[in-house]
Amino acid sequence: MKPSFPDTTQFQEQWRTQQGGDLFNPKALQIDVAKEFMRSYTHDFRINLGGETIPLEESLGRVLADPIIAIMNVPAANNSAMDGYAFSSAILTKRSRVELTVIGKQMAGQARQQELLNQFDPHSHCVRIMTGAIMPSCCDTVIPQELATVNPHGITFDASKIAAGDNLRLQGEDIRLGDEVLHPGRILRPSDLGLIASMGFATVKVKKRITVAYFSTGDEVTPLGQEIREGALFDSNRYTLLGMLTQLGVQLIDLGIVRDDPIALQKVFSTAANQADAIITSGGVSVGEADFTKKIMQDLGDVAFWTLAIKPGRPMAFGKINTTDSSAVLFGLPGNPVAVMVTFYQFVQDILLYMSGANHTPNVFRAKFDGIFTKKPGRTEFIRGILSRDPSGDLWVKPHGHQGSGILRSMSEADCLITLLATQSQISHGELVDISVINCLI
Repeated sequence: MKPSFPDTTQFQEQWRTQQGGDLFNPKALQIDVAKEFMRSYTHDFRINLGGETIPLEESLGRVLADPIIAIMNVPAANNSAMDGYAFSSAILTKRSRVELTVIGKQMAGQARQQELLNQFDPHSHCVRIMTGAIMPSCCDTVIPQELATVNPHGITFDASKIAAGDNLRLQGEDIRLGDEVLHPGRILRPSDLGLIASMGFATVKVKKRITVAYFSTGDEVTPLGQEIREGALFDSNRYTLLGMLTQLGVQLIDLGIVRDDPIALQKVFSTAANQADAIITSGGVSVGEADFTKKIMQDLGDVAFWTLAIKPGRPMAFGKINTTDSSAVLFGLPGNPVAVMVTFYQFVQDILLYMSGANHTPNVFRAKFDGIFTKKPGRTEFIRGILSRDPSGDLWVKPHGHQGSGILRSMSEADCLITLLATQSQISHGELVDISVINCLI
């Protein structure tokens, strides 16, 4: 049975009391307060989400459920970082030009050769060694083969070109036995898979994938492949959501297009709540909007309708949809294409990753603002930006020429969202601003 969600209205009042008075104002909700509320609301789901053990090769992008504890040292033994010749650094203090006799060879993957140790003279001998090969215990330095001159009896090299301990990888240098090398909540990266494999783990325990249902609503929304009538529009928001959700690695349920019909809407909301952990819709949440979506949300669920102090994307619904046996958290996003993406990147992405058990903090960069921009104080604005570097290497961001909330092309052409704080009213040329990369998870 999947984790459940609290009563929205009651939780909202409790949270308002705990956080302090007027901080929570649904009619003009600041972005940080809205995010913190959503995290608090979904916290029980996060901590109760179960885990599963899967093959390591299937774990890329999954959320680690248990810590990875090193069961061995990596490297397991002292080894060579170069192809060359292993020797004892004791001779470096006595000679400027070193001549050594090669008495054997140590290959990568080959066990330590005891016979080499028995006959090794640290003042006159060396061992031919390959990258990754175990170092003979009587040696502590490797001269790279390109710095050594080979002669019939062995090698010679300039002692000034090498220092004691050079090109030696120490046992446990990368990982020590007992280290917690990866922490729960990490979204596994390609390097993490290699790190886990280096300790011999073939499987890994990860959090279960959360399931997200999404659909479009409205009689005006036309499926791709059909002839579009006057006044209608193609179903673009659903494909935008598909792309953004796919990058998060969640399981998806695409419920298509739902017409403005109460029975059809009620059925699809119930289906989504039974099958998914989260539901995402776009449109139908504005104040006074004449459609059925908002009413169905209220009838079937426990949903709060907010007016966020942001631009674009002011109207938003958040809460849960209930059925007899289940419930799912609901994100009711605005209908304008750009507002859908902005609210997704600023709220939904963060909360879905939080629900998934991930310890994820989006990277925010700083860049110099190219131009002059004015805005109304009191709300956070997100404008589309294009990045560049000047000859000195400084990062600059220039607002895209089209900032309308219905111009989806501008989101495709932009590199980032520029965050203009609620306290700001004018941004000057060259002023540092926060930017967040879009169209990818970072």
